[in-house]
Amino acid sequence: MEKVVLRNGVEMPAVIMGTSVDDRKGSRKKLIRNMSEAVCFAVQHGLVGFDTSRDYSNEDILGKVFSGLIRSGDIKREDVFITTKVGNGQQRKKNMAEQIDISLRSLKLDYIDLWLLHWPLPDYYLENWSQVCEIYRTGKVRAIGIANCRERHIEALEKSCPECLPHVVQIEYHPFRTVPAMRELCREKQIRIEAYSANCVMLPFVRENEVLGRLAEKYGKTITQIMMRWHVQQGTVPIFSSLNRDHILENIDIFDFEIEDEDMEEIFRLNCDYKFHPESLNCPGY
Repeated sequence: MEKVVLRNGVEMPAVIMGTSVDDRKGSRKKLIRNMSEAVCFAVQHGLVGFDTSRDYSNEDILGKVFSGLIRSGDIKREDVFITTKVGNGQQRKKNMAEQIDISLRSLKLDYIDLWLLHWPLPDYYLENWSQVCEIYRTGKVRAIGIANCRERHIEALEKSCPECLPHVVQIEYHPFRTVPAMRELCREKQIRIEAYSANCVMLPFVRENEVLGRLAEKYGKTITQIMMRWHVQQGTVPIFSSLNRDHILENIDIFDFEIEDEDMEEIFRLNCDYKFHPESLNCPGY
């Protein structure tokens, strides 16, 4: 697995596996088994970056999986990169020191690799960010950031804590939403963009896109792999979410080819500012 280097020197895997899985139709026991099998399979095939959140209600599941893998010698703690996030319910308590300790206990870890505010929650996120920065200085987290933000939120953070900018922003980013203003701001501030919905959840208009289909045929890859490679080549870190072994392999089998510059630009031209997940659904007053 290739890696990228954050502004503070921390190395981050070039592809991350998300663990936000809808378990409403199945038992928690089944989810635990499926999650455990998927994470172990991913690690066996070189994928060592995982993204979760308090609001996914699975930190405890992942904690058992990671501690088991570390005890068995399948991985070393320093070789796996684990991200978690502070949800809105926790932000309202304004006690970030307590929240990080809860996540550390659930994940059975001594430190978190990347800790994010899940949303720029109005009236809370600036004060909480100041606390996050203090916790970062203790070493309990190796890098910090914020998800679901816009340029104005980054600018507000810089004004509030100029000495402590995010290392990472996690936003919806894919060929149909390329947020050029955010890209430029992050380039200027040396903030790494992490892309969720990296494949625009493979909606029908994505699967049927003529440009992506033609490039998939040209490079002998799938449309998913073309989009994942597009992310990696520009330095964006894509997140995919799947417990399916074939899909896991598909999403990481992208390091044996390179998209030509003119094809990269053609993919960029697909941008239509399509937003699959409006922030206001989860962040009232956004």
